[in-house]
Amino acid sequence: MAQTVYIMRHAETLFNLQSKTQGWCDSPLTARGIEQARLTGLELARRGLTFDHAYSSTSERCNDTLEIATEAAFGEPMPYERRKGLKEINFGAFEGKDQCLELHDEGFGEFYVKFGGESHSAATERFENDLRAILSRPNHQSVLVCSHGGISINFYMKWSSYAKVPPTIFSNCMIYVYKFEDGIFSCVDMFVADLSSLEQPGMPQQVKVIDQNKRGPL
Repeated sequence: MAQTVYIMRHAETLFNLQSKTQGWCDSPLTARGIEQARLTGLELARRGLTFDHAYSSTSERCNDTLEIATEAAFGEPMPYERRKGLKEINFGAFEGKDQCLELHDEGFGEFYVKFGGESHSAATERFENDLRAILSRPNHQSVLVCSHGGISINFYMKWSSYAKVPPTIFSNCMIYVYKFEDGIFSCVDMFVADLSSLEQPGMPQQVKVIDQNKRGPL
């Protein structure tokens, strides 16, 4: 029987706002991020979604997002397990630095290794292995996972040939919905709560719509 896993990106953080590289390092949710998480929980409730179990990256930004969202959805925070395998890509010496310093012409997937970080392929394998371990447990038909933007994109791209939907949006608190059956992860939906009430002049755009005719590789 197919299992369903909902992979939610954490809410907006201080480093997101400051355009700093944030992988294994951490920063707190902004006030807008806290409200993003709350609105996401209300969207989960509006859709009538329930989960057998919940898991989170060990990063505090994910823990806080999951707790706020599930409290908004269900009236109290849902119990969850913290797992290191669900963490973001390790960006090595670039952690906490301005994102503009990452510009380079080398193969992006391997770039961070020589700076003490992870390759994208190694990080994606680590993430996938942890998801498989979670889904191998009994009574895990519907699972909520709170993780990160970079690793979620890389995981999607690995399994893109099985995806039922193209990558049309990117946002804090966006959710990828996967069916897992016969060892295959198939993305069947992706959605984000209506965050338009939080748009502010001079603040980064919250939901980026990806033009399928113009986008390059994610």
